[in-house]
Amino acid sequence: EIRSSLKYSEEYITNHISIMFESKSFSCTYMTQSEYKRIPQFPRVSSALTFCHSSSHSATRSCTRCFPQVTLPSAVDYVDLLEFANFGGKPWPLTPGVAPPNRWAADLRYTWATSIPHKYPAVHDRVLNSKRVKDNIKSMKSPSTTVRQLKAKAGQFMCEIRASLSKLVCRVCGYLLFKVFRKFCSKLLVVPSQMETLKTAEKTGIPLVYLPLHRSHLDYLLITWANWHFGLRLPHIASGDNLNLSGFGWLLRATGAFFIRRRLAPEDEGGKDQLYRSVLHSYIDEILSAKLSLEFFLEGTRNRFGKPLMPKNGLISNVVEAVQQGVIPDCYLVPVSITYDQVAEGVFLNELMGIPKVRENLWMVLKGMIKGFGMLPCGVVRINFGSPVLLTEYLSSLSTCVKTKAPARLRRVPNSFSYRELLPWNAPKVGVDRALVRGIGLHVIYEAAHIGSIHLSSILATVLLCKYRDGASREHVERDVEWLCERLILQGYEVVGWQRGLTSARRAVEYADSYLGDSIEAGETTVKPVGTHRSLVRLAYSRNALLPPLALKAALGLALSPYTAGQVVSLDDVIDDAVLICEWMHFEAIFCKPCESLRDRLTGVLLGQDEASLGCAQTGAVQAMEVERDGETITCVKIRDSCRAREILLFHSNLLRPFFQSYAMTVQRLIDSDKPIKETEFIRETIRYFLNRPASATALPFQLWLEAANSDSIRNCLSILRERSLVTGTSSPTVSALSIEPIELAYQHFLRILTIAPTPVK
Repeated sequence: EIRSSLKYSEEYITNHISIMFESKSFSCTYMTQSEYKRIPQFPRVSSALTFCHSSSHSATRSCTRCFPQVTLPSAVDYVDLLEFANFGGKPWPLTPGVAPPNRWAADLRYTWATSIPHKYPAVHDRVLNSKRVKDNIKSMKSPSTTVRQLKAKAGQFMCEIRASLSKLVCRVCGYLLFKVFRKFCSKLLVVPSQMETLKTAEKTGIPLVYLPLHRSHLDYLLITWANWHFGLRLPHIASGDNLNLSGFGWLLRATGAFFIRRRLAPEDEGGKDQLYRSVLHSYIDEILSAKLSLEFFLEGTRNRFGKPLMPKNGLISNVVEAVQQGVIPDCYLVPVSITYDQVAEGVFLNELMGIPKVRENLWMVLKGMIKGFGMLPCGVVRINFGSPVLLTEYLSSLSTCVKTKAPARLRRVPNSFSYRELLPWNAPKVGVDRALVRGIGLHVIYEAAHIGSIHLSSILATVLLCKYRDGASREHVERDVEWLCERLILQGYEVVGWQRGLTSARRAVEYADSYLGDSIEAGETTVKPVGTHRSLVRLAYSRNALLPPLALKAALGLALSPYTAGQVVSLDDVIDDAVLICEWMHFEAIFCKPCESLRDRLTGVLLGQDEASLGCAQTGAVQAMEVERDGETITCVKIRDSCRAREILLFHSNLLRPFFQSYAMTVQRLIDSDKPIKETEFIRETIRYFLNRPASATALPFQLWLEAANSDSIRNCLSILRERSLVTGTSSPTVSALSIEPIELAYQHFLRILTIAPTPVK
């Protein structure tokens, strides 16, 4: 095995050197740092976990429907940023026959040698002298408020918001982050070809807007640190003012962060605070006009339950306006996914129990860092950058699509009291198409979710919660972990540490167990999830990482659950039921991009003949057939007459089942509630009610999965009920049903799905 591994490694290095350097011979003793950064660490032929190996070479794919002309970078493996400073940045021992360079002060020497070449001009004077700010000051002038006072107030807002990026501080932080990240992460991986694509885009002079999914406070640092290594421009990062902590906020400002208010008072909706809006809007315009990079989180906050949130944040609408109004000619949107074996903050158990979030302070941040030091709580971290696409291309491709077939969720008006919402703050006065802006947000989040890597801890948690809730033999668990890894790779997703046909499932389970901790009981012969509420919520957090790749299969699994093996069902009936399920669940998962037809996507997953589809002739759970009915030929599906087919459908359906249980719990409590109640109190009371009562006393006609009792799902249920005008709106301080009859009808819909009724869901 060692001999074959060395032979494979030598061939791999030779091929990559010849390809990447276009050189017929390679005889130099050392490679330069810049050359080393472009060469991935090669996968060894071994049953061990290989974290730098790319299990799927299509992870950076763009939407071929909207951007067929976008060229994807060639497929290569990952490099570890934490190793860049080792051995002077030279790839020993990858270069045979070379003595190891001196490791002494490697981080310091690397930091000294790695410059920050770009300029970062201050823009605050241009903001205060911008036409938008001046016009607002002029319109707000009154006998009681002079122009001088308004200018002073605008200056205060600018000081409250602005970043003060310092190259010196960034380089010092670059050095210190080597120490910090090595304490938190075992590996910090990026794809060199993705970074080269970003450099190519940056050379055009068009600003880049990074749009990462948000899971941890470390997200703020990782993109900036990765950009520093590859000579990319450091981004200005939009941060909530909750992070503007005493003694810490200045450091974030010096590394590119600027702070925005997280909420807008309801009484201010009429525009009394137009000055703050105009200063912030102009600040973003000036950052982009100076060709500086920008970074913000479309979700608006860290996701609390391990799955992407619906797009929020008014910043994207400001960027769209800047392009539409000619402030800048264009900008690149770059979806980014950062995934962890485990987030540094852990699972937000208190918040998922309905306990209000505690505002961060400096002591909490330091305490969390000290607690995580030396424990490698994050494990392997991967940063995946999507292909940069011009905003004008988004506008061009989505405009027609959104106007002709925009679903209701694209037109809904979110909470207008939040600065983080997606829609423009002065929506009645700003000519930005709401559905178009929301469509761009959904498209970017969908792409970011689907370029992310899937970790083995999520694979194991999914297998246990969706199939082996009562435990199983280690052999059976390992077999299904291997099956799920292989299926995800066939769908084009990255599984961290897994090589098809090589990796040992036993090693994968052992590794995943180390990050699921006390949430599972892993013995020599059996593996079982711990049955407490907190443990199951932790497992559900990890499981939810598989919602993006498996959401459509989960909806189809639920739609097919009423039918028995061998039963023939009309394709239209199955798709209708699956569409209904997706509509109820659209706050939990983005099932398709705005440019796609949900029915077409569901049909493709159900009837497709590739190995990853449910209709695959060799490994699928259903088969398509043509049936004569009333003189017409209709397409039907038949559930294969095998235990394996039923297992596959049940496994996928169990991904969405706990969310429907949460919705059923919520609706039942609304029906039983005899008076309005504050939303936060309603969520806490609902969780307590179902956790503290025996199953027989809850009047639920199904066995409750404890992870269903969480604030995230209950809040999403209230959101979709508001969207359908079934409960009081966000303007009301309390929650109550507007009419009992439609609420009871929704409850019956959920029960038909959850109890696997003999009749299709209608």
